[in-house]
Amino acid sequence: MGKIAYFSNTDFSLLNFRRGLMREVKREGYKVYACSAVTNKNYKRELEEEFNFVEFPLKRRIDLWGRDILYLIRVYRFCKKEKIKICHNFTIKPCIYATIAQRLAKVETIYCTITGAGYTFEKEGLLKKFVSFLYKISLCHAKKVIFQNPEDKDMFVNLNIIEKEKTVLIKSSGVNTKYFSLENSNKEIEENIKKEINYSEEKLVITFISRMLWRKGVKEFVEAADILREKYDNLEFLLVGPIDMGNPSAILKEEIDSWVERGLVKYLKKRDCVREILAISNIFVLPSFYREGVPRSLLEAGSMGLPLITTNAPGCREVVEDGVNGFLVEPRDGGDVADKIDDLIEIMTKGKKFSIKYDDTDKEEIKTAFGKASREKIKREFSEEKVIKETLKVYGFPETGADAPPLSGVAF
Repeated sequence: MGKIAYFSNTDFSLLNFRRGLMREVKREGYKVYACSAVTNKNYKRELEEEFNFVEFPLKRRIDLWGRDILYLIRVYRFCKKEKIKICHNFTIKPCIYATIAQRLAKVETIYCTITGAGYTFEKEGLLKKFVSFLYKISLCHAKKVIFQNPEDKDMFVNLNIIEKEKTVLIKSSGVNTKYFSLENSNKEIEENIKKEINYSEEKLVITFISRMLWRKGVKEFVEAADILREKYDNLEFLLVGPIDMGNPSAILKEEIDSWVERGLVKYLKKRDCVREILAISNIFVLPSFYREGVPRSLLEAGSMGLPLITTNAPGCREVVEDGVNGFLVEPRDGGDVADKIDDLIEIMTKGKKFSIKYDDTDKEEIKTAFGKASREKIKREFSEEKVIKETLKVYGFPETGADAPPLSGVAF
């Protein structure tokens, strides 16, 4: 039995984004190892139930001569001991340190997936040069490097980090379109959420789901809410996702509390019921200017049949066809976000006062023509099944089916 190990920064990442792929590889007869730091004992337990989970403590900050070197040594020892034949690495530190360790351990085949360039590549400076150097000395050992959007792929090639011949484009990590569908949403959970936010049929729910980071466009979302409340009195703006204090772009809880106190938004924090939140929403907004791979929240919202508003930026623009399944806005422009939400409201209500009501029989028709186009695009281009098949093709595996349920849609 061949052995393949998947390395990512967290157990959440492996479980929510890679489980379908790992499950399919296991079906192919491989012994699958899931390797990451532990952030939640329940995530760890779920991984242990299906795969061979190995904990590798890993911190977000660069600590080259401390914890990072210990991580590299642990990966090396593990690969040597278990005689791992294939490794696939995700996120920045595994793609750098684990790749180097695997090469030293003489792992036969290494793949890396760049899940977004991140804030490191947003501006010139020593950090960008240093991380580019680390990528260059590590990715040269990978057989193939998978990118999730063409801009990141071209940037790494143009910076001479990697040869073009080694690159592969697979758009996103995929989304389970069967799970993220209106017909499979839990109606009881939907009703509980409606009670929590004091929902009424006269309201239009506009939702943002992501980590609470300035770079994710939270400020622009709130600015749009502030602008539009002057025109409408029945809009409900929902912020969903955790506060991420380990990120330099983190938003303080006090700032969010001030928006809530002013009545601009309702903050639902981190939730496991993302699917049901999307099911009661009418418009999804993610004005991110973060260097995304392809934002999972956009894929989930699109799969749920929502019109989408996002930025004309790498990773985001891939999901939205402007004027077809939503609108693209300029980065860092809350006024543009407000204008596009207003445009969608006009389209959805045909210029009349809100009268959008759906009974169960209507939901399968999807909420608007924009929403229907969103779901069709996600199914066509970003389904988890499609992404898994493309990844297995990179491995050189024969084509197979793939259908693995995700977590219940955790906001992050």
